[in-house]
Amino acid sequence: MAPHFSVTFYGCRGSFPVAGPQFQRYGGASPCVVVRAGTRTIILDAGSGIIAHGNAMLAECKKNKVAPVADIFITHLHLDHLIGLPYFNPIYMPQASVNIWGPRMGSYDSFEAALNTFIHPPFFPVPLYEMQSSKQFTDITEAHAVYYLKGQSRPVMLLKHHPDTVLPDPEDIEVEVHCMRGYNHPKSGVFIYKIIHDGKTVVYATDTEGYVHGDQRLTAFAKDADVLIHDAMYTNNRYLSMPSSTQGYGHSTVEIAAGVARRANVKKLFLFHHDPGSTDDALDAVGELGKQEFENSEVARDGLTYDVI
Repeated sequence: MAPHFSVTFYGCRGSFPVAGPQFQRYGGASPCVVVRAGTRTIILDAGSGIIAHGNAMLAECKKNKVAPVADIFITHLHLDHLIGLPYFNPIYMPQASVNIWGPRMGSYDSFEAALNTFIHPPFFPVPLYEMQSSKQFTDITEAHAVYYLKGQSRPVMLLKHHPDTVLPDPEDIEVEVHCMRGYNHPKSGVFIYKIIHDGKTVVYATDTEGYVHGDQRLTAFAKDADVLIHDAMYTNNRYLSMPSSTQGYGHSTVEIAAGVARRANVKKLFLFHHDPGSTDDALDAVGELGKQEFENSEVARDGLTYDVI
């Protein structure tokens, strides 16, 4: 049997969560994507979708009689990508381990310092330090890679191009996570993550906008990926509409996402980070447009699991 490698969408909505009968089929939770790779589970972003994942995770841990371990990689510090973290039930459990990687941004001394500002009174009643899990916060940059090694419970983070770094033997690596800093999302940019397992690759490129002739750095980063999850928040009409154009907001159109997928020669494209005003019917139309632009594309929806094969 081939090693397990899958992507599950727990939240696909941008800006803020939505609810109502017109959002039933694609869901309304804000960004959270869970990648299962071999024996590892990697959580991408902590929008409101992470709440449902946390509950499912606890049920699975109780069934298997194991302590919860959560490895979370945050793309940036906008609220739609963080709003679920203080409601993520494992973070309150003393037997749980919660490891969070993210970018140092703005005037804060560390990624952890920025999180402490958000998850702290008066904005939230319980500060991070009172949450009883074992927590580890790590600043990550595009110079780093995180390696999950076979037979070791904790990953290691290394400066992958530094001359003094001794990289793991490829035979010892179960999963590796790389990141790329994108500069086209206000005001401090965004991290794009790449997860590699058993020779296959998933790239998570949310909250990114295109450039003239395409984002060449992202194209190279996602080259030949098996799965590309790409921001496609707007249609061209919304993106170009005047007097309220969304150019410069740091989000893409279906056409921009498809262009990256074509240039990078990816196998599967998921259109992601949906406009909170996009109803199920509107996203049906987005899906049709996506297939015209890139045949093997699909609109991401809450609850969808895709096996990377």
